[in-house]
Amino acid sequence: MIKTVQLLAEIPEPMATFQQFNRFNHFDIPDLSDEELKEELWSLRSLLFWLPPRHWIRDRVKELGREYGRRHYSQNTQNAPRLQPPKKTEDFY
Repeated sequence: MIKTVQLLAEIPEPMATFQQFNRFNHFDIPDLSDEELKEELWSLRSLLFWLPPRHWIRDRVKELGREYGRRHYSQNTQNAPRLQPPKKTEDFY
């Protein structure tokens, strides 16, 4: 819960620093480790019920979820066997 309160207090001011500008526009997400990504995503999801529809945290959760899905999908499909096209059969005309 402490982490969640800290995240709420750390909504970035985009004109203050370059790092806050990147965080405000979600440019920092690809640089997060998998653990940081999951921790922030799950911490912020619990706040969505109380937030107005156009809040910055809603956008943040959406972008974090998109990045989590992209990483998860790419890891699961790296070792997956490739689908082969169907073999051509003789025409039955």
